Amino acid sequence: MFGKKVLVLEKHYVVGGLNSFYARKGRKFDVGLHAVTNFPSPSSGKTSPLLRACRQLRLPFDSLNLHQQSSSRISFAEKHIRFNNDFSFFLSEIEQNFPKEKDRFQVFLRKMEDFDAYSVTVPDLSTRSILKEAFSDPLLGEMLLCPTSYYGSAQENDIDFATFTMLFDAIFKQGLARPACGIRAFLDPLVQKLDELGVTRIMNSGVKKINSNESYASEIITDDEKVYTADQIISTCGLVETEELLGLTDTSSRESKVGNFSIIETISVFKGKPQDFGWDETVIFYNDSKEFRYEKPKGTMDSSSGVICLPENYQDPENQKVNESRLRITNPANFDKWTTLDEPAYIAEKENSERIMLEKALNYLPKGQLQKKNFSKATLLQDTFTPKTIKKYTNHKNGALYGSPVKSRSGTTPIKNLFLAGTDQGYIGIVGAMLGGIAVANNRILKPS
Repeated sequence: MFGKKVLVLEKHYVVGGLNSFYARKGRKFDVGLHAVTNFPSPSSGKTSPLLRACRQLRLPFDSLNLHQQSSSRISFAEKHIRFNNDFSFFLSEIEQNFPKEKDRFQVFLRKMEDFDAYSVTVPDLSTRSILKEAFSDPLLGEMLLCPTSYYGSAQENDIDFATFTMLFDAIFKQGLARPACGIRAFLDPLVQKLDELGVTRIMNSGVKKINSNESYASEIITDDEKVYTADQIISTCGLVETEELLGLTDTSSRESKVGNFSIIETISVFKGKPQDFGWDETVIFYNDSKEFRYEKPKGTMDSSSGVICLPENYQDPENQKVNESRLRITNPANFDKWTTLDEPAYIAEKENSERIMLEKALNYLPKGQLQKKNFSKATLLQDTFTPKTIKKYTNHKNGALYGSPVKSRSGTTPIKNLFLAGTDQGYIGIVGAMLGGIAVANNRILKPS
């Protein structure tokens, strides 16, 4: 947009990384998209992060055709907190379920408002520690950790307070929505915009190496040995992964930078609408006990906590006409366990995991166990991706869903013309990824040094 000649190198044959889509038996599936957060609320006005991204990228907001959630829920054992895109409803749920925490919760809200989560110099603080100090009932803090961690934490059993603050605002204050045609509502216009602006896009072109001296990156070498030069480079493949492309060999410090949290997700396509089974909610975050565990499991996967999503329960009028719907279930998974399986064992373990995941999800859906036989008969297709899939499409070490727990919020690296964008810059989710890239372009590429 500002006169720079731009080349985009994409490792895969489709755009989007893990926020992409694929086809299976004539049906298209979104991979990463459960929800678009930051749905513009009446109170946010022009300050909404999503509206700001659309303005910067010159994409009409209305073209996204977003539809809000119906209602969602956080469930821990016998305690439930519901929420929708009306923040006052969420506040009433907090007061009803934790009446003794009413005043403390208001103090906590003010603490987040006063915290500059978007500052590039923001300190790394433990949200779990802050929540323990904020509330007399630890269960409230544990329940707040669940959705924010699943939608953006690269750390095990915690989330840094800046990311928590961003996600709390994105999920609860602004809310969840989904484009009518899924992630393609974002990907298609972005690709079209790149093509209109004369950007060179090369697909199936992974980067093998970045040649540099101590302070300047001089060449990019692709997997097929092609060489490119550039005045500035923006890497979106991850912090650790970029260091490896540079040939940095400090393995002692690298270990602490590698993320460990990964997931398995199964998608069931079933006949009819969710309401046919008495399921009206959009997203359910659940945990079996009062303490939230968000960690690499010892086995291939762990169904004791997870996320259940029913995309046809977004308030799209067309969803009332569908004859097929989807049930998406997400649980923590162990990358190492999945990668050591040979193909027959891998397929068998996927089938076993699908069975366990569905059984647990039905426990958290209204009358789910009573509907078990009916749902089984109605199921037309089931497909599952594992940490191996995440590694394939993001190249993140350990199939880490949100990359490294160490973030470069400024987007800078020790190489003066090489910058980071994407997950490891610290801006989370679809909207965050766009805003993070915009910030790097504006502050590091376009702004005079």
